[in-house]
Amino acid sequence: MHVKRLPMILTIITPIAILMWLRPASAFQSNLGNAPGTIVKKGIAVDVRAIGRQIADEMEHENPPEVGEFGPLPSANVVQQIPADGNNVQVNDPGLDNTQIFPHFRPFVEFTQSETSVAASGGNIVVAYNTSANQPLVEVSPGVLAFTRRFLSGFSVSDDGSQTWLSGFIPPLHGSIVTSGDPSLDVDRFGNLYFANLGADALGRSTIQFNKSMDGGHTWSNGVLIQQDNGGDKDWLAVGPDPRAPNQDVVYVAWASFQSTGSIELRLGRSTDGGATWATKTVFAPTSNPHPELPQDALQYVNPFVDPITGKLYIPFLHFSNADQDFIRILVSDDAGETFRFIRFNIAGAPDPTLLPVTQPGELTDCRSGGLRLTIQDPSSIQPGRMGLRSFMNATRLTLQPAFAAFNGVLYLAWSNSTSLIFGDPNSNSNILFMRSADGGNTWSAPVQVNATVSTDTHHVLPALSVDPGGKTVHIAYYTQHSNGTIDVDLANSLDGVAFPENRLLRLTGSPMMLPPTNVILTASTSTNYDRTIQPCYALGEYLSVRSANGTVHAAWGDTHNTVTEPVNVLDPLSGQTHPQEDVFYRRVNAQ
Repeated sequence: MHVKRLPMILTIITPIAILMWLRPASAFQSNLGNAPGTIVKKGIAVDVRAIGRQIADEMEHENPPEVGEFGPLPSANVVQQIPADGNNVQVNDPGLDNTQIFPHFRPFVEFTQSETSVAASGGNIVVAYNTSANQPLVEVSPGVLAFTRRFLSGFSVSDDGSQTWLSGFIPPLHGSIVTSGDPSLDVDRFGNLYFANLGADALGRSTIQFNKSMDGGHTWSNGVLIQQDNGGDKDWLAVGPDPRAPNQDVVYVAWASFQSTGSIELRLGRSTDGGATWATKTVFAPTSNPHPELPQDALQYVNPFVDPITGKLYIPFLHFSNADQDFIRILVSDDAGETFRFIRFNIAGAPDPTLLPVTQPGELTDCRSGGLRLTIQDPSSIQPGRMGLRSFMNATRLTLQPAFAAFNGVLYLAWSNSTSLIFGDPNSNSNILFMRSADGGNTWSAPVQVNATVSTDTHHVLPALSVDPGGKTVHIAYYTQHSNGTIDVDLANSLDGVAFPENRLLRLTGSPMMLPPTNVILTASTSTNYDRTIQPCYALGEYLSVRSANGTVHAAWGDTHNTVTEPVNVLDPLSGQTHPQEDVFYRRVNAQ
């Protein structure tokens, strides 16, 4: 495979004109209590912010660091990593990864690419992802560092069937030096590609923003503001026909908006002119409830989808309670986002017919500076934890974003569900569950398990779902974790949109991969990712991607088969070690 570098199609302002002060990772603290971006589960404040939201929150409160950073905690057990090899196609340019070293600071090993979104336009394949590779630092005065830009939104494009790839970075808003990731791609009927992500404007204020490509993903427009939202998080984009004017496409971007009160709203941006201008509004602002088992005033992980035949807009999301079970809900609009109603699941015993009770997957662990998080982890990397929770050096955080698609009124829904009814249960496993409605959500099939039952598999998480044109063949990609902590990527396939036979299951990864050290203890209360520009417990990202188009299934995921060797540095807890690092890998599969 030959990987080439694509020049950035943007103009950078003078680097010193705007600087973002850097704090050492030892100073990164998670918000607790009722702070925006946390929810309370059984009396414990759990962080539900995406990586871009966390970085934006930190930039807002950063101060210049002092010389002489914390070294490793003397009692911490540093585990030597074992490298592994993979056999899929890497899409991100490895030459963009870099290590920056400054006196009196731990090295900046910027080797993280994950959290993918894939789309196909004509003969081109485009993969967008979070990346840490474009965050140059300067020493503005002795012992004081600052970023001259932070471009966390990257992409790669192939026009020869994935043999070669060009890599670049999504342009920011005019005058800005920040994109914050959470990429979401879609394509319209004419082959135009649309991209949504988090970012900041020229004043450093958090934004939901948009870019467009009219040449198959090779070049992208400058960023277009959808909404300036200091609490915006987890954006997702969808495009499809306007049900009122089927010859016209509408572009939608939905996201969660953290409020200063601690509540989280669902917001929607809509464009009828190909993304040139946007109208925005709050679609759903949930309220609190005195009963902890009932839905509260917080939601997250929206995933809008437009039925390509009917033009109906669906927005599934996770609605939190303060107890063990949370709820998947789906809003649907018949009039291009003007009005919405809830789809009914009619689950026996559920507190409301519009609620699908679920238990989020993973163990609630102490990620220290990364917050209290649901994670999967390498069990051999256990280290001291706080608040009665376990902590692991090699961990990756989880979400429960409903995977969803629709075709001509047939609805498809998949999610990762814990095998325990207890939130964050350390003894739990998880499976991918799937439901289908053949009548637009009036009735639903019983949930079926998508993944195979294997005694040595523990978790199946972060599913992505795609339906072939025609609406029958369904593909669901997800991560499978084994009992030894290693991870593979699997693709389940259904020919009838109902059952997922084991003989149709395809393992996409050529060999299991290990998690990198993302939660390395620095002090009793702080930790760092080996890539210190990224939050602790962030490795594989919070989603992968699968897309069916023209008889081909395109899958892209965060992959840790490649390794990096840390510089020898007395301040680095991982000094001189070789361990896994994150890249984006891709595989194409015949849809049949």
